[in-house]
Amino acid sequence: MNITWIDAGALEVTDGEDKKLGFPTGIPPRRFASADTVAVKRYEGILLNASGEAESWPLFRFIEHEGSIAALGPWQEGTKPFDASEADIADLLELLPALRILKTQSFPLNGLYLPAFRRLPGGGWLVFPPLLASFAREIHPEDKNHADWELWTHPDLTGEEAWSFSLGILSWRILTKEDPFGDETGESRRERIRKGFIPPIETEVPAINPEASLFIRSALCGGTDGRPALDDWEHFLKKWSENGLLLELSEPELEQRRSQALRKAEESNRRLRLRRWFRRSGWKLISIIGGIAAFAAVVSGPIKHALEIPVTSGMQPLEVAEAYYKAIDDLDLETMDDCLAKKVGKEDTRLVEMVFVTHKVRQGYEHLGDLPRASEWLAAGKPELQQGIRPWGITDLRLTEMKDGRIEARYQLWAPQETAEGMEPEGIPRTDILTFTEGRRSWEISGMERSQSKVIE
Repeated sequence: MNITWIDAGALEVTDGEDKKLGFPTGIPPRRFASADTVAVKRYEGILLNASGEAESWPLFRFIEHEGSIAALGPWQEGTKPFDASEADIADLLELLPALRILKTQSFPLNGLYLPAFRRLPGGGWLVFPPLLASFAREIHPEDKNHADWELWTHPDLTGEEAWSFSLGILSWRILTKEDPFGDETGESRRERIRKGFIPPIETEVPAINPEASLFIRSALCGGTDGRPALDDWEHFLKKWSENGLLLELSEPELEQRRSQALRKAEESNRRLRLRRWFRRSGWKLISIIGGIAAFAAVVSGPIKHALEIPVTSGMQPLEVAEAYYKAIDDLDLETMDDCLAKKVGKEDTRLVEMVFVTHKVRQGYEHLGDLPRASEWLAAGKPELQQGIRPWGITDLRLTEMKDGRIEARYQLWAPQETAEGMEPEGIPRTDILTFTEGRRSWEISGMERSQSKVIE
């Protein structure tokens, strides 16, 4: 048996008159010994010719070569590796039929894994068996992982959304020759991707059509309607191929667009730096502020309660409940404390304190405005918010007295949280069952049973 390298991604294996095409997986024999080879062979590769006709590319057997496993299938003359870094619009149009087949067959290859794609002479593609490619990717050498896989894929997406992301990366690089996620690798890159920290493409291509810019960004970061489907990509790529994506603009217009994009890019990078600083060191500052606040509470709390009449004095349980949720909305810890018995509602008071302290710290560093009240933001028709700002508060509060004397509170809590750029803030539906005890000076919430949903329907 004679084995020779065709290139870094394929082998020519001859045994007498028999010739096979080999796929070097990089999987060590000891790791491959545990693989279900029958299942691996069941997921065949795909041969897709220039006319869009598809046929299977089966696996015959596996051999060991230079310390790793190679999979052998039918010989194909003249195949070449797909160089994604040099791709153009024609390559994207050629890729779409292969991606449709992968989607139809539900092959477990989520995004562009370069070693699995080879060009056929005269047009078309050979896609190595995705199950084998996925297995190979899992133990891919760390030094090649970024260039072959990580650079082109989303860490979490599967199926059509994963392919949409890969097409977005390819489109961005064709237009700019740059990486939208800043050439970062590992966890830093995954953070950028998940949180949508990318600069506007106008920083590199100021003349780009706004619709094209939004389309590519939605593929990379998601949008209100999710990521573009493959049918959307076909329409987009044909329009790109026929009409281009650039507008005819004057030099002053181009400079204005570029300047605006650069400001947005710097703001995005500043928020990312601040986020990373908070994750690395911000807890220290919050701990110090929290410690000071706790000390002040310990010192002043007993004196306050000894000398002051609680604001809930004379209120009935339903009025106390109403005052409690209004205090959350107002970030009013003192009134919350008056409404609660000891050791009750700690989750709410910690959240209110954290939101108040964290936002004040961010105001100092980022010069943000005040937190908009969720009820006012909704009543105003959800106007666009300052970057980095999310609404806070209680909306849709409904209090119901139950037969056993408890009170049911249904409401939506709007709390500042990290969301991908372009994603609208959401409230969290909650239901609290409140129990009351009449203390020496007022009724107090002495028990709280809570359930909540993840999103608003």
